Amino acid sequence: MHALTLFLVGALSNNLTAANGGAANTWTKLDKAAIAGRRWDVPLGYAPELKRFIILGGRSTYADYRKPRSYDVLTLHPDDKTWENAFPPQKEWGPKVGACTAPAWKGEVWGFRDLEGNVRPNWTVYGTFSLGQKYDYDHDTKAFYFYAGGSTFKYEPAERRWTDLNPPTHPEKDLGGVLLWSSMVYDRHNRQFVLFGGGNVQSQRGDPGTWTYSPAKNTWTPLNLKKEPPQRANARLAYDPDAKKIVLFGGDQLDQLLSDTWLLDVVKQEWHEVKPEVAPVPRGGHALLWLPKAKKILLVGGYTYTSATGYGASLYQRLPLEMWTYDAAANRWQYLSLSNAKDGPDPPANFFTSAAVDSADNVLLLGQSGAWVCPVDATKAYVDAAAKHGGKPGAIVRRGGSHDPAWYAEDVPPADPAKVEAELKDLPANEWRIRPTPKRPLMNMDWGSAVFAPELDLLVRFSGGHSAYSGTAPIVYDVKTDRYSIPFAPEYPLEYVYSNDQVRGEWSFKQNPWMTGHTYKSTGYDPNHRAFVFAPHDYTYFFDPKKSQWSRGPERNPYQANFYVVTVCATPKGAVVWANQRQGGAPGLWRLDAARVWQPLPLKGEMPQTSADHHGMAYDSRRDRLLLFSDLGKNKGDVLEYDFKTGATRWLNALGKDQALSASRETIYLPEQDAVLIGAHNPGGSLWLMYDCAANAWVGLDLKGADPIGKKAFNNSMGLTYDPHRRLVFAVGQYSHVHVLRLDAKTAQRKIID
Repeated sequence: MHALTLFLVGALSNNLTAANGGAANTWTKLDKAAIAGRRWDVPLGYAPELKRFIILGGRSTYADYRKPRSYDVLTLHPDDKTWENAFPPQKEWGPKVGACTAPAWKGEVWGFRDLEGNVRPNWTVYGTFSLGQKYDYDHDTKAFYFYAGGSTFKYEPAERRWTDLNPPTHPEKDLGGVLLWSSMVYDRHNRQFVLFGGGNVQSQRGDPGTWTYSPAKNTWTPLNLKKEPPQRANARLAYDPDAKKIVLFGGDQLDQLLSDTWLLDVVKQEWHEVKPEVAPVPRGGHALLWLPKAKKILLVGGYTYTSATGYGASLYQRLPLEMWTYDAAANRWQYLSLSNAKDGPDPPANFFTSAAVDSADNVLLLGQSGAWVCPVDATKAYVDAAAKHGGKPGAIVRRGGSHDPAWYAEDVPPADPAKVEAELKDLPANEWRIRPTPKRPLMNMDWGSAVFAPELDLLVRFSGGHSAYSGTAPIVYDVKTDRYSIPFAPEYPLEYVYSNDQVRGEWSFKQNPWMTGHTYKSTGYDPNHRAFVFAPHDYTYFFDPKKSQWSRGPERNPYQANFYVVTVCATPKGAVVWANQRQGGAPGLWRLDAARVWQPLPLKGEMPQTSADHHGMAYDSRRDRLLLFSDLGKNKGDVLEYDFKTGATRWLNALGKDQALSASRETIYLPEQDAVLIGAHNPGGSLWLMYDCAANAWVGLDLKGADPIGKKAFNNSMGLTYDPHRRLVFAVGQYSHVHVLRLDAKTAQRKIID
């Protein structure tokens, strides 16, 4: 996962208060007390009963946890200026300060028992997990309460004790999915926690709405309010006990950043939006804290977007570390200060800012290079600077360039379909040519294929993760006009952007499916529904290019959701998927029916071995059969036939099979050639592999021009498609270069592989 890791190597300054040397509204780095190990998504708070700042865990990898590191829970000593390990009672797991010997956990799965049986949350979870700001301090029970990993749990600082509360229900259990990017805050008036925001749950809005949790009853309850703020991620809540209001500002809608201000009246249990004269600029990931002395809400930090498209590009960047206060009674934002961008605190982008405040309005912030403290004086507001540094309430920020649908038509000459058609007709045989597309999306498309819709003349790409484009908007190429477009501004899944991992869930705020870690051949086209098919999730999603809209199939898929092996192929009677059975893992075949439900096909006989990039499937329209390929297993290189009439499979014992051992992910049947072209070179050579159906033999083709595979045997970023009307082969590469080929197998230089 390409999450920004948080290195906690800071220490205390000589004192935390302005009265003892710190300048008001100025950040001072705490550079003496180091913390061993690295962590991110760090819960930071202030424990009044201890009169100490406290770190309550933080994400870590399983491998990192085995290295020397400080304990999960640490408190900031006010005298000797060190972070102290807050071990459970009667546990001697090392020195008071520095690396410890606390036991690890059995594995990278969420739970509350370490290898010794101690009750402790496992912060080394692999995959989809987000704490964010789903925690806060309960002044009545004197404990921190958390909601993460589908669990509700608490930590009592005085007792140094964790408890798994295990309520009968909770938002994830009721809604489905794994809740990410939310915030919760303690409502002192009603003595309950309020949770709002975040996404990746299976509600119609893709978010949980507003929920409450009662520590006394140990119950979660949805409020089901008539009016709620729009969905958002990474927007922290803060409680104003004087006004009896919960404040919400800004946040990330995954395709735009917000700057709206909302108040939840905890007495009336009503949300309403307020319109102050000026507000901080749009952002996500900021901290919101109640200043007990100033009796105002403090905003610190936050991130904004970039429009980068480079390999492994960061789509987020830190904003300058501003501080603003909000007075709920006066409905007024005021500007306090701006830290030095080079020398000030450096919280990570696209995560919540880890910050906490003590009873004297001293704010502690954890950055990537250490810990920082700032004594806040809310009376020193710069009234005249608010308009300069702020903006109009309700403003938004969106990405530009190839993330913006409007960009594709800007400064581009009008399309000339007649010219395009003439150019395609004049293509020489057996020579790859690159189309002169005026504007291409420049996002990296590693491990993504391509799908062609013959009725629409559209070629579509979805891509996936691992340093690749992971937006929810398909990238569309129109063959008639030689023009690219995207149907809407893509939503990006925050810390899973350009990540090898995927969001374990289904859809976004706008009910668009998350891209998987890669997409391989889990995308396809169904000619009966005239929709593109995205099939690696628990549900199948359909993209209608005419409506520029995704929709989800009515039933859960009958096969295992595994983007490494799920393979889709178009047939006249509906798309077919090759995958493993949900129960038992045996391979199976299913076909889409008129209701968009996968129906099992009869299957008698063996199936090829599957692995990412190494297997493929094509429909032979002359014989109404499927041809399955794999360069793995005991029959590697051979071709397997599936007969729709009998439901039986058989190995064809193809001539040259021992030499046809390149990756066979990209496979297209060419009716005029009665052959399947493989998007790979012969091992160690530059010939394109082709399976001749009539001869039952592998052939190597020497194709000239701008070879989209390149110099290697296989290009994991290339998608191969066939246009049956023009009888042309289209291939698109890592950065969406469109290659086109008029193949004439009879005149091409060819070699029988034997």
